[in-house]
Amino acid sequence: MAILQKRRVHLARALVVIGYVVLLLAEASFACTSFCLQDGDGLVFGRNFDWHLEHGLVIVNKRGIAKRALLLDPSDEPAKWVSKYGSVTFNQYGREMPCGGMNEAGLVLETMWLSETKYPARDARPAVMAWLQYQLDTCATVADVIASDKKVRAATMSPLPFHFLGCDREGNIATFEFLEGKLICHAGETLPVKVMANDTYDKSLAYLKQHAGFGGARETPYGSWGSLDRFVCAADRVKKYPSSSGGSIVEYAFETLRSVSQGDSTKWMIVYAPKKLAIHYKTLSCSETRTIHLADCDFDARTPVQVISINTSHTGLLNRHFYRYDTDLNRWLVYYSMKHTSQLAFIPDAHLEVLIQYPDAPATEYLTDWEVAGPYEQEGKSCAELFDAVFDPERSGTEVSWRPLPVSAFSERPAYLDLSGALKGGAHKVAYLRTQITADTETSAHLDIYSDDGVKAWLNGQLVHANSVRRGISSGPDTVQVTLKKGGNSLLLKVTQDTGDWGAIVCVRPASMTPVEAGK
Repeated sequence: MAILQKRRVHLARALVVIGYVVLLLAEASFACTSFCLQDGDGLVFGRNFDWHLEHGLVIVNKRGIAKRALLLDPSDEPAKWVSKYGSVTFNQYGREMPCGGMNEAGLVLETMWLSETKYPARDARPAVMAWLQYQLDTCATVADVIASDKKVRAATMSPLPFHFLGCDREGNIATFEFLEGKLICHAGETLPVKVMANDTYDKSLAYLKQHAGFGGARETPYGSWGSLDRFVCAADRVKKYPSSSGGSIVEYAFETLRSVSQGDSTKWMIVYAPKKLAIHYKTLSCSETRTIHLADCDFDARTPVQVISINTSHTGLLNRHFYRYDTDLNRWLVYYSMKHTSQLAFIPDAHLEVLIQYPDAPATEYLTDWEVAGPYEQEGKSCAELFDAVFDPERSGTEVSWRPLPVSAFSERPAYLDLSGALKGGAHKVAYLRTQITADTETSAHLDIYSDDGVKAWLNGQLVHANSVRRGISSGPDTVQVTLKKGGNSLLLKVTQDTGDWGAIVCVRPASMTPVEAGK
Protein backbone atom coordinates (compact mmCIF):
# COMPACT_ATOMS: atom_id res chain seq x y z
CA MET A 1 0.00 0.00 0.00
CA ALA A 2 1.10 3.59 -0.40
CA ILE A 3 0.20 6.59 1.71
CA LEU A 4 -1.13 9.72 0.06
CA GLN A 5 1.38 11.02 -2.47
CA LYS A 6 1.37 14.51 -0.98
CA ARG A 7 2.65 13.17 2.33
CA ARG A 8 5.39 11.13 0.67
CA VAL A 9 6.58 14.12 -1.36
CA HIS A 10 6.69 16.28 1.79
CA LEU A 11 8.88 13.81 3.65
CA ALA A 12 11.04 13.19 0.62
CA ARG A 13 11.76 16.90 0.18
CA ALA A 14 12.84 17.11 3.79
CA LEU A 15 15.20 14.19 3.36
CA VAL A 16 16.57 15.53 0.09
CA VAL A 17 17.65 18.67 1.95
CA ILE A 18 19.33 16.53 4.58
CA GLY A 19 20.97 14.33 1.97
CA TYR A 20 22.27 17.24 -0.08
CA VAL A 21 23.98 19.03 2.75
CA VAL A 22 25.43 15.82 4.14
CA LEU A 23 26.79 15.16 0.66
CA LEU A 24 28.60 18.51 0.61
CA LEU A 25 29.97 17.98 4.08
CA ALA A 26 31.17 14.45 3.49
CA GLU A 27 32.94 15.38 0.27
CA ALA A 28 35.02 17.84 2.25
CA SER A 29 36.03 15.73 5.23
CA PHE A 30 34.85 12.10 5.39
CA ALA A 31 37.70 9.58 5.08
CA CYS A 32 38.27 6.05 6.42
CA THR A 33 40.47 2.98 5.92
CA SER A 34 39.54 -0.71 6.10
CA PHE A 35 41.41 -3.99 5.55
CA CYS A 36 41.28 -7.74 6.22
CA LEU A 37 43.97 -9.98 7.71
CA GLN A 38 44.01 -13.77 7.39
CA ASP A 39 46.33 -16.29 9.06
CA GLY A 40 45.25 -19.91 9.05
CA ASP A 41 42.25 -19.96 11.35
CA GLY A 42 42.73 -16.28 12.20
CA LEU A 43 40.57 -13.71 10.40
CA VAL A 44 40.03 -10.07 11.33
CA PHE A 45 38.60 -7.00 9.66
CA GLY A 46 39.98 -3.61 10.71
CA ARG A 47 38.37 -0.21 10.21
CA ASN A 48 39.22 3.40 11.14
CA PHE A 49 36.37 5.88 11.42
CA ASP A 50 37.79 9.32 10.64
CA TRP A 51 35.37 12.17 11.35
CA HIS A 52 34.84 15.27 13.50
CA LEU A 53 32.39 13.61 15.94
CA GLU A 54 33.13 10.77 18.33
CA HIS A 55 29.80 10.04 20.01
CA GLY A 56 27.44 7.38 18.72
CA LEU A 57 25.53 4.26 19.67
CA VAL A 58 26.32 0.56 19.35
CA ILE A 59 22.99 -1.07 18.53
CA VAL A 60 21.81 -4.68 18.75
CA ASN A 61 19.46 -5.06 15.77
CA LYS A 62 16.83 -7.79 15.91
CA ARG A 63 16.10 -10.67 13.56
CA GLY A 64 12.47 -11.20 12.48
CA ILE A 65 11.62 -7.51 11.99
CA ALA A 66 9.61 -6.55 8.91
CA LYS A 67 10.91 -3.40 7.24
CA ARG A 68 10.26 -1.16 4.25
CA ALA A 69 12.96 1.12 2.89
CA LEU A 70 12.96 4.83 3.68
CA LEU A 71 13.62 6.59 0.38
CA LEU A 72 14.31 10.11 -0.82
CA ASP A 73 12.41 9.67 -4.08
CA PRO A 74 8.68 9.36 -3.31
CA SER A 75 7.96 7.81 -6.69
CA ASP A 76 10.46 4.98 -6.17
CA GLU A 77 9.33 1.52 -5.06
CA PRO A 78 10.70 0.75 -1.58
CA ALA A 79 12.24 -2.62 -0.87
CA LYS A 80 10.42 -4.68 1.76
CA TRP A 81 12.03 -7.43 3.80
CA VAL A 82 12.12 -9.26 7.12
CA SER A 83 15.48 -9.32 8.87
CA LYS A 84 16.79 -12.87 8.81
CA TYR A 85 19.84 -12.13 10.96
CA GLY A 86 20.46 -10.03 14.02
CA SER A 87 23.41 -7.67 13.94
CA VAL A 88 25.53 -5.26 15.98
CA THR A 89 26.13 -1.92 14.28
CA PHE A 90 27.90 1.38 14.93
CA ASN A 91 25.52 4.29 14.34
CA GLN A 92 26.11 8.04 14.45
CA TYR A 93 23.26 9.64 12.47
CA GLY A 94 20.40 7.44 13.61
CA ARG A 95 19.25 3.89 14.14
CA GLU A 96 18.83 1.87 10.91
CA MET A 97 21.49 4.12 9.31
CA PRO A 98 24.72 2.37 10.38
CA CYS A 99 28.31 3.23 9.55
CA GLY A 100 29.16 -0.47 9.69
CA GLY A 101 28.71 -3.66 11.65
CA MET A 102 28.60 -7.46 11.79
CA ASN A 103 25.65 -9.85 11.84
CA GLU A 104 25.22 -13.12 13.72
CA ALA A 105 26.22 -15.11 10.63
CA GLY A 106 29.63 -13.44 10.72
CA LEU A 107 29.12 -11.08 7.77
CA VAL A 108 30.98 -7.76 8.20
CA LEU A 109 30.35 -4.64 6.09
CA GLU A 110 31.88 -1.19 6.44
CA THR A 111 31.33 2.08 4.57
CA MET A 112 33.91 4.46 3.15
CA TRP A 113 33.52 7.67 1.19
CA LEU A 114 33.99 7.45 -2.60
CA SER A 115 33.50 10.56 -4.74
CA GLU A 116 33.13 8.56 -7.94
CA THR A 117 30.07 6.70 -6.68
CA LYS A 118 27.07 6.73 -9.01
CA TYR A 119 24.15 4.60 -7.84
CA PRO A 120 21.97 2.64 -10.30
CA ALA A 121 19.22 4.34 -12.26
CA ARG A 122 15.65 3.34 -11.54
CA ASP A 123 14.62 -0.04 -12.95
CA ALA A 124 12.26 -2.87 -12.07
CA ARG A 125 14.07 -3.66 -8.81
CA PRO A 126 12.83 -2.10 -5.55
CA ALA A 127 15.24 0.35 -3.95
CA VAL A 128 16.90 0.64 -0.54
CA MET A 129 18.78 3.64 0.87
CA ALA A 130 20.28 1.98 3.97
CA TRP A 131 22.03 -0.59 1.76
CA LEU A 132 24.41 -1.78 4.48
CA GLN A 133 21.67 -2.49 7.03
CA TYR A 134 19.66 -4.35 4.39
CA GLN A 135 22.64 -6.62 3.67
CA LEU A 136 23.29 -7.34 7.35
CA ASP A 137 19.58 -8.11 7.78
CA THR A 138 19.33 -10.55 4.88
CA CYS A 139 22.75 -12.00 3.94
CA ALA A 140 25.07 -14.54 5.56
CA THR A 141 27.95 -14.46 3.08
CA VAL A 142 29.75 -12.20 0.63
CA ALA A 143 28.22 -14.30 -2.15
CA ASP A 144 24.75 -13.49 -0.81
CA VAL A 145 25.53 -9.77 -0.95
CA ILE A 146 26.71 -10.04 -4.55
CA ALA A 147 23.60 -12.05 -5.49
CA SER A 148 21.28 -9.50 -3.84
CA ASP A 149 21.99 -7.06 -6.67
CA LYS A 150 19.53 -9.04 -8.79
CA LYS A 151 16.74 -8.45 -6.25
CA VAL A 152 17.26 -4.90 -4.94
CA ARG A 153 19.29 -1.87 -5.89
CA ALA A 154 20.90 0.95 -3.98
CA ALA A 155 18.56 3.92 -4.32
CA THR A 156 19.54 6.41 -7.00
CA MET A 157 18.83 9.28 -4.61
CA SER A 158 21.01 8.03 -1.75
CA PRO A 159 22.48 10.93 0.21
CA LEU A 160 26.07 9.72 0.51
CA PRO A 161 28.44 8.31 -2.12
CA PHE A 162 29.86 5.26 -0.35
CA HIS A 163 31.71 2.14 -1.32
CA PHE A 164 32.01 -0.90 0.93
CA LEU A 165 34.39 -3.63 2.04
CA GLY A 166 32.85 -6.90 3.17
CA CYS A 167 34.04 -10.14 4.75
CA ASP A 168 32.24 -13.29 5.86
CA ARG A 169 32.95 -15.98 8.43
CA GLU A 170 34.52 -18.29 5.84
CA GLY A 171 37.11 -15.68 4.92
CA ASN A 172 35.53 -14.57 1.66
CA ILE A 173 36.26 -10.89 1.05
CA ALA A 174 34.93 -8.46 -1.53
CA THR A 175 34.68 -4.79 -2.40
CA PHE A 176 31.37 -3.25 -3.45
CA GLU A 177 31.44 -0.09 -5.55
CA PHE A 178 28.66 1.60 -7.50
CA LEU A 179 30.34 3.03 -10.59
CA GLU A 180 28.51 4.41 -13.62
CA GLY A 181 25.27 3.03 -12.21
CA LYS A 182 26.47 -0.57 -11.82
CA LEU A 183 27.63 -2.66 -8.86
CA ILE A 184 31.31 -3.51 -9.36
CA CYS A 185 32.77 -6.19 -7.09
CA HIS A 186 36.34 -7.34 -6.60
CA ALA A 187 36.77 -10.76 -5.00
CA GLY A 188 39.06 -13.77 -5.27
CA GLU A 189 41.74 -13.27 -7.90
CA THR A 190 40.51 -9.75 -8.70
CA LEU A 191 41.12 -8.73 -5.07
CA PRO A 192 44.87 -9.32 -4.59
CA VAL A 193 45.06 -6.78 -1.75
CA LYS A 194 42.35 -6.80 0.93
CA VAL A 195 42.37 -3.05 1.62
CA MET A 196 40.08 -0.11 0.87
CA ALA A 197 40.33 3.64 1.44
CA ASN A 198 38.66 6.52 -0.41
CA ASP A 199 39.54 5.97 -4.05
CA THR A 200 38.26 3.27 -6.38
CA TYR A 201 39.87 -0.10 -5.88
CA ASP A 202 41.33 -0.11 -9.40
CA LYS A 203 42.89 3.33 -8.95
CA SER A 204 44.28 2.37 -5.55
CA LEU A 205 45.75 -0.87 -6.86
CA ALA A 206 47.44 0.92 -9.78
CA TYR A 207 48.99 3.41 -7.33
CA LEU A 208 50.13 0.58 -5.05
CA LYS A 209 52.12 -1.01 -7.90
CA GLN A 210 54.38 2.05 -7.98
CA HIS A 211 55.72 1.18 -4.52
CA ALA A 212 58.45 -1.11 -3.22
CA GLY A 213 57.26 -4.62 -2.51
CA PHE A 214 54.44 -4.29 -5.02
CA GLY A 215 56.37 -3.89 -8.30
CA GLY A 216 57.66 -0.30 -8.01
CA ALA A 217 60.46 1.67 -6.38
CA ARG A 218 58.65 4.35 -4.35
CA GLU A 219 58.95 4.20 -0.57
CA THR A 220 55.95 3.37 1.58
CA PRO A 221 54.43 6.76 2.54
CA TYR A 222 53.86 6.21 6.27
CA GLY A 223 52.62 9.39 7.91
CA SER A 224 50.66 10.63 4.91
CA TRP A 225 46.91 11.09 5.36
CA GLY A 226 46.04 10.90 1.66
CA SER A 227 43.65 8.15 0.58
CA LEU A 228 46.02 6.50 -1.88
CA ASP A 229 48.91 6.67 0.58
CA ARG A 230 46.81 5.14 3.35
CA PHE A 231 45.91 2.32 0.95
CA VAL A 232 49.62 1.65 0.34
CA CYS A 233 50.51 1.72 4.04
CA ALA A 234 47.68 -0.61 5.00
CA ALA A 235 48.60 -2.96 2.14
CA ASP A 236 52.21 -2.99 3.32
CA ARG A 237 51.12 -3.92 6.85
CA VAL A 238 48.79 -6.64 5.57
CA LYS A 239 51.55 -8.10 3.39
CA LYS A 240 54.03 -8.22 6.31
CA TYR A 241 51.69 -10.16 8.58
CA PRO A 242 52.40 -12.54 10.28
CA SER A 243 56.19 -12.49 9.89
CA SER A 244 56.59 -9.13 11.62
CA SER A 245 54.05 -9.84 14.35
CA GLY A 246 54.93 -11.06 17.80
CA GLY A 247 51.44 -10.71 19.19
CA SER A 248 47.84 -11.61 18.42
CA ILE A 249 46.16 -10.95 15.10
CA VAL A 250 43.75 -8.55 16.84
CA GLU A 251 46.58 -6.46 18.27
CA TYR A 252 48.35 -6.44 14.91
CA ALA A 253 45.14 -5.13 13.38
CA PHE A 254 44.99 -2.31 15.93
CA GLU A 255 48.64 -1.47 15.22
CA THR A 256 47.80 -1.34 11.53
CA LEU A 257 44.90 1.02 12.19
CA ARG A 258 47.21 3.27 14.19
CA SER A 259 49.69 3.32 11.30
CA VAL A 260 47.03 4.81 8.98
CA SER A 261 45.23 6.96 11.54
CA GLN A 262 44.68 10.67 10.91
CA GLY A 263 45.51 12.10 14.31
CA ASP A 264 42.55 13.33 16.33
CA SER A 265 40.30 12.90 13.28
CA THR A 266 40.38 9.13 13.82
CA LYS A 267 37.56 8.70 16.31
CA TRP A 268 37.02 4.92 16.32
CA MET A 269 39.26 1.93 15.65
CA ILE A 270 37.22 -1.24 15.17
CA VAL A 271 38.47 -4.82 14.74
CA TYR A 272 35.95 -7.51 13.86
CA ALA A 273 36.72 -11.22 14.38
CA PRO A 274 34.06 -12.94 12.21
CA LYS A 275 35.03 -16.54 13.03
CA LYS A 276 34.72 -15.80 16.74
CA LEU A 277 31.72 -13.50 16.31
CA ALA A 278 33.52 -10.85 18.34
CA ILE A 279 33.93 -7.09 17.93
CA HIS A 280 36.78 -5.14 19.55
CA TYR A 281 37.03 -1.37 19.41
CA LYS A 282 38.83 1.66 20.82
CA THR A 283 37.95 5.33 20.67
CA LEU A 284 39.90 8.56 20.67
CA SER A 285 38.80 9.17 24.27
CA CYS A 286 39.59 5.67 25.50
CA SER A 287 42.55 3.59 24.32
CA GLU A 288 41.40 0.56 26.31
CA THR A 289 39.74 -2.18 24.29
CA ARG A 290 36.01 -2.80 24.54
CA THR A 291 34.65 -6.15 23.32
CA ILE A 292 31.21 -7.42 22.26
CA HIS A 293 30.43 -11.12 21.77
CA LEU A 294 27.59 -11.58 19.28
CA ALA A 295 26.91 -15.10 20.57
CA ASP A 296 25.74 -13.51 23.82
CA CYS A 297 23.59 -10.78 22.24
CA ASP A 298 19.80 -11.02 22.36
CA PHE A 299 18.51 -10.86 18.78
CA ASP A 300 14.98 -12.11 19.62
CA ALA A 301 12.35 -9.76 18.17
CA ARG A 302 10.11 -10.27 21.20
CA THR A 303 12.53 -8.48 23.52
CA PRO A 304 13.51 -4.79 23.50
CA VAL A 305 16.30 -3.50 21.28
CA GLN A 306 19.54 -3.04 23.25
CA VAL A 307 22.11 -0.25 22.87
CA ILE A 308 25.18 1.21 24.53
CA SER A 309 27.04 4.46 24.05
CA ILE A 310 30.19 4.05 21.98
CA ASN A 311 31.94 6.10 24.67
CA THR A 312 30.54 4.14 27.58
CA SER A 313 32.60 4.34 30.75
CA HIS A 314 32.80 0.54 30.75
CA THR A 315 35.76 -1.27 29.20
CA GLY A 316 36.44 -4.94 28.55
CA LEU A 317 33.42 -7.10 27.78
CA LEU A 318 30.36 -4.90 27.22
CA ASN A 319 27.53 -7.41 26.74
CA ARG A 320 26.10 -7.14 30.25
CA HIS A 321 26.16 -3.34 30.13
CA PHE A 322 23.78 -2.89 27.18
CA TYR A 323 20.50 -1.20 28.06
CA ARG A 324 17.05 -0.78 26.54
CA TYR A 325 16.64 1.44 23.47
CA ASP A 326 13.94 4.06 23.29
CA THR A 327 13.06 6.75 20.78
CA ASP A 328 14.59 9.47 22.94
CA LEU A 329 17.99 7.84 22.55
CA ASN A 330 17.65 7.99 18.78
CA ARG A 331 16.43 11.57 19.11
CA TRP A 332 19.53 12.43 21.14
CA LEU A 333 21.79 10.73 18.59
CA VAL A 334 20.26 12.46 15.56
CA TYR A 335 20.00 15.87 17.21
CA TYR A 336 23.50 15.71 18.67
CA SER A 337 25.13 14.70 15.40
CA MET A 338 23.14 17.09 13.23
CA LYS A 339 23.43 20.09 15.55
CA HIS A 340 27.18 19.51 16.00
CA THR A 341 27.71 19.35 12.26
CA SER A 342 27.71 22.98 11.21
CA GLN A 343 26.53 22.39 7.66
CA LEU A 344 23.48 20.46 8.98
CA ALA A 345 22.53 22.56 11.99
CA PHE A 346 19.97 24.64 10.04
CA ILE A 347 17.73 21.65 9.20
CA PRO A 348 14.28 22.09 10.80
CA ASP A 349 13.58 19.89 13.80
CA ALA A 350 10.40 18.53 12.22
CA HIS A 351 12.46 17.13 9.34
CA LEU A 352 14.82 15.38 11.72
CA GLU A 353 11.83 13.64 13.26
CA VAL A 354 11.41 11.66 10.04
CA LEU A 355 14.76 9.99 10.66
CA ILE A 356 14.19 9.71 14.39
CA GLN A 357 10.84 7.95 14.25
CA TYR A 358 11.35 5.67 11.27
CA PRO A 359 12.98 2.80 13.25
CA ASP A 360 10.08 2.55 15.70
CA ALA A 361 8.02 0.77 13.06
CA PRO A 362 10.06 0.36 9.87
CA ALA A 363 7.38 -1.64 8.02
CA THR A 364 4.43 0.40 9.24
CA GLU A 365 3.12 3.51 7.52
CA TYR A 366 2.08 6.21 9.96
CA LEU A 367 -0.56 8.55 8.60
CA THR A 368 0.75 12.09 8.82
CA ASP A 369 -1.16 14.16 6.24
CA TRP A 370 -4.23 15.20 8.24
CA GLU A 371 -6.83 17.93 8.42
CA VAL A 372 -8.79 18.85 11.56
CA ALA A 373 -12.22 20.34 12.21
CA GLY A 374 -13.55 21.55 15.53
CA PRO A 375 -13.68 21.68 18.43
CA TYR A 376 -17.37 20.86 18.86
CA GLU A 377 -19.22 20.88 22.16
CA GLN A 378 -22.74 21.05 23.60
CA GLU A 379 -23.44 22.83 26.84
CA GLY A 380 -23.91 20.50 29.78
CA LYS A 381 -22.92 17.34 27.89
CA SER A 382 -20.07 15.14 29.05
CA CYS A 383 -17.38 13.52 26.93
CA ALA A 384 -19.32 10.23 26.91
CA GLU A 385 -22.53 11.95 25.81
CA LEU A 386 -20.75 13.82 23.03
CA PHE A 387 -19.44 10.52 21.66
CA ASP A 388 -22.81 9.80 20.04
CA ALA A 389 -23.76 13.41 19.29
CA VAL A 390 -23.77 14.10 15.53
CA PHE A 391 -21.89 17.16 14.31
CA ASP A 392 -21.43 18.59 10.81
CA PRO A 393 -18.42 16.45 9.71
CA GLU A 394 -20.65 13.37 10.10
CA ARG A 395 -23.40 14.85 7.96
CA SER A 396 -23.22 14.59 4.19
CA GLY A 397 -23.53 17.79 2.19
CA THR A 398 -22.67 20.15 5.04
CA GLU A 399 -19.94 22.78 4.80
CA VAL A 400 -17.08 22.12 7.23
CA SER A 401 -14.03 24.28 7.90
CA TRP A 402 -11.06 21.94 7.61
CA ARG A 403 -7.48 23.06 8.24
CA PRO A 404 -4.13 21.21 8.10
CA LEU A 405 -2.85 19.56 11.28
CA PRO A 406 0.85 18.64 11.22
CA VAL A 407 2.11 15.85 13.44
CA SER A 408 3.88 16.87 16.63
CA ALA A 409 7.66 17.13 16.26
CA PHE A 410 8.46 16.34 19.88
CA SER A 411 6.11 13.56 20.87
CA GLU A 412 7.62 10.38 22.29
CA ARG A 413 5.56 8.49 19.70
CA PRO A 414 5.67 8.74 15.92
CA ALA A 415 3.09 10.85 14.07
CA TYR A 416 1.26 12.15 17.15
CA LEU A 417 -1.65 14.48 16.37
CA ASP A 418 -1.76 16.97 19.23
CA LEU A 419 -5.38 18.09 19.38
CA SER A 420 -4.91 19.72 22.76
CA GLY A 421 -2.25 22.05 21.38
CA ALA A 422 -4.02 22.71 18.09
CA LEU A 423 -7.46 23.35 19.60
CA LYS A 424 -6.44 25.08 22.84
CA GLY A 425 -7.26 22.13 25.08
CA GLY A 426 -10.26 22.31 27.35
CA ALA A 427 -12.70 19.65 28.48
CA HIS A 428 -15.76 17.81 27.16
CA LYS A 429 -15.25 18.43 23.45
CA VAL A 430 -14.85 16.48 20.23
CA ALA A 431 -12.73 17.01 17.13
CA TYR A 432 -12.72 15.41 13.70
CA LEU A 433 -9.70 14.33 11.68
CA ARG A 434 -9.61 13.30 8.03
CA THR A 435 -7.01 11.92 5.64
CA GLN A 436 -6.65 9.74 2.55
CA ILE A 437 -5.01 6.33 2.21
CA THR A 438 -3.99 5.31 -1.29
CA ALA A 439 -3.65 1.58 -2.00
CA ASP A 440 -1.89 0.18 -5.07
CA THR A 441 -4.32 -2.76 -5.15
CA GLU A 442 -7.31 -3.91 -3.12
CA THR A 443 -5.76 -5.19 0.08
CA SER A 444 -6.57 -6.29 3.60
CA ALA A 445 -4.95 -4.12 6.26
CA HIS A 446 -4.96 -3.24 9.93
CA LEU A 447 -5.55 0.25 11.23
CA ASP A 448 -3.88 0.73 14.60
CA ILE A 449 -5.68 3.68 16.21
CA TYR A 450 -4.27 5.24 19.37
CA SER A 451 -6.59 7.81 20.90
CA ASP A 452 -6.94 10.09 23.90
CA ASP A 453 -9.85 9.74 24.68
CA GLY A 454 -12.61 7.86 22.76
CA VAL A 455 -12.67 7.36 18.99
CA LYS A 456 -14.99 6.59 16.09
CA ALA A 457 -13.65 5.76 12.62
CA TRP A 458 -15.32 5.83 9.21
CA LEU A 459 -13.62 4.34 6.14
CA ASN A 460 -15.09 5.39 2.81
CA GLY A 461 -18.18 6.64 4.62
CA GLN A 462 -18.81 3.42 6.56
CA LEU A 463 -18.44 3.24 10.35
CA VAL A 464 -15.73 0.65 11.00
CA HIS A 465 -14.93 1.28 14.66
CA ALA A 466 -16.33 2.91 17.81
CA ASN A 467 -14.85 2.92 21.30
CA SER A 468 -16.19 5.34 23.91
CA VAL A 469 -13.46 5.34 26.53
CA ARG A 470 -11.40 7.59 28.80
CA ARG A 471 -7.71 6.80 28.31
CA GLY A 472 -4.29 8.18 27.49
CA ILE A 473 -2.39 7.76 24.24
CA SER A 474 -0.05 5.24 25.89
CA SER A 475 -2.89 2.78 26.55
CA GLY A 476 -2.24 0.95 23.30
CA PRO A 477 -4.10 0.89 19.99
CA ASP A 478 -7.50 -0.25 18.88
CA THR A 479 -6.78 -2.56 15.96
CA VAL A 480 -9.33 -2.50 13.15
CA GLN A 481 -9.16 -4.90 10.21
CA VAL A 482 -10.29 -3.22 7.00
CA THR A 483 -10.25 -3.73 3.27
CA LEU A 484 -8.69 -0.91 1.30
CA LYS A 485 -9.96 -0.50 -2.22
CA LYS A 486 -7.56 0.24 -5.05
CA GLY A 487 -6.95 3.98 -5.26
CA GLY A 488 -8.07 6.56 -2.69
CA ASN A 489 -9.71 5.63 0.61
CA SER A 490 -11.15 8.35 2.86
CA LEU A 491 -10.63 7.98 6.61
CA LEU A 492 -12.59 10.11 9.10
CA LEU A 493 -12.00 10.04 12.87
CA LYS A 494 -13.98 11.53 15.73
CA VAL A 495 -11.89 11.92 18.90
CA THR A 496 -13.44 12.87 22.21
CA GLN A 497 -11.85 14.94 24.97
CA ASP A 498 -12.58 14.47 28.66
CA THR A 499 -9.80 16.40 30.41
CA GLY A 500 -6.01 16.63 30.15
CA ASP A 501 -4.17 15.60 26.99
CA TRP A 502 -6.03 15.09 23.73
CA GLY A 503 -4.72 13.47 20.57
CA ALA A 504 -4.45 10.49 18.24
CA ILE A 505 -2.06 8.36 16.20
CA VAL A 506 -3.03 6.15 13.26
CA CYS A 507 -0.87 3.71 11.37
CA VAL A 508 -1.54 1.16 8.64
CA ARG A 509 0.11 -2.23 8.38
CA PRO A 510 -0.48 -5.37 6.33
CA ALA A 511 -3.07 -7.61 7.95
CA SER A 512 -0.58 -10.48 8.10
CA MET A 513 1.97 -8.45 10.15
CA THR A 514 1.92 -8.66 13.93
CA PRO A 515 2.84 -5.66 16.11
CA VAL A 516 6.15 -7.40 16.98
CA GLU A 517 6.96 -7.75 13.27
CA ALA A 518 6.06 -4.11 12.80
CA GLY A 519 8.94 -3.22 15.09
CA LYS A 520 6.88 -2.06 18.07
